[in-house]
Amino acid sequence: MELSDRKQKILQAIIDEYIGTAEPVGSRAISKRNELGLSSATIRNEMADLEDMGYLVKPHTSAGRIPSDSGYRFYVNSLMQRYQMSVEAVEELKNALAERVSQLDVLIKRASIVASTLTDYTTVVTSPALNRSTIQKLDLVNLGNGMLMLIIVTRSGLIKNRVLAVDISEEDTSRLQSVFNERLAGRVADEITLEMIKEIEDFAETELKIPTKNVIAILNFLYEAIDDLDETEVYINNAKSILQYPEFSDVKKAREMMDFLENKENLVKLIGGSKDEITDGVGIKIGAENDFEALENSSLVTVDYRFGKRVLGKIGVIGPKRMNYAKVIASLDCISSHIDNILKQLYDTEGEG
Repeated sequence: MELSDRKQKILQAIIDEYIGTAEPVGSRAISKRNELGLSSATIRNEMADLEDMGYLVKPHTSAGRIPSDSGYRFYVNSLMQRYQMSVEAVEELKNALAERVSQLDVLIKRASIVASTLTDYTTVVTSPALNRSTIQKLDLVNLGNGMLMLIIVTRSGLIKNRVLAVDISEEDTSRLQSVFNERLAGRVADEITLEMIKEIEDFAETELKIPTKNVIAILNFLYEAIDDLDETEVYINNAKSILQYPEFSDVKKAREMMDFLENKENLVKLIGGSKDEITDGVGIKIGAENDFEALENSSLVTVDYRFGKRVLGKIGVIGPKRMNYAKVIASLDCISSHIDNILKQLYDTEGEG
């Protein structure tokens, strides 16, 4: 059943009021604070209809009503006013993201902080899974005392490094690094097979005369490091901020939420599965749409960030269902756009990252 224009205006007024106050909304409050030109009795009747239609719910302890998940969904899809960020806020955001950023992981961590500052909600950002990333170079750094560091740099600037206990000379370290780059640099990570690693092992032993045990140890280490490039990193910022909202004043709900936010696997599933409710290119999940019981009183808003045409990861904001959706969406959209622009400036936009 379609909502009449009057019902839509009343629903919008109720949700706007509830977002600001966190208190159940009565007909009198709407008639006083909104220029609808309707009597309190008329608004009350319309509110009763909206409740019957599933857009509002009436808490047991209050005469007022609050939005249901369906009410919020209709609001963000059809009623929400567009939020316009100020020129000053956009400039501050741009400067905060661009300052001294030369690596993707640094940029993504900073984006999490900026998003949390702009919205005052918990933010979650995922880094790219790099199994489809092009390896730009591989470095071997002899640390001395039988320790060796392997550094993998992708074309998008993300760096992975590991330290291995192996006794190898400076000369052999340099020669092996050259072979790594000759054979593997410029390749996509998930195209590097065990057979390729075996060929490098044979070459290092027969042509370079590097002791077998050292070559095997380093190459096994290299293969494991490349294989691990498909692991998505998750950065969370301002997790405790969600506890300031009255929806989480209950100790049990607060504990469940914090336990959820501390679990990386939960966050990867949450952010990774946020594609099915899209508004203006932004993913929105409200309450039970999140498929996690701990988030029944929360909403998640996400946006992709890209390198060229390729989606690298997501920036997400978690807050109460009565969050200021318009401001969150505008903030994330602006952050995503600036990340895209920064990556275009830093790296070859035709690269696959």
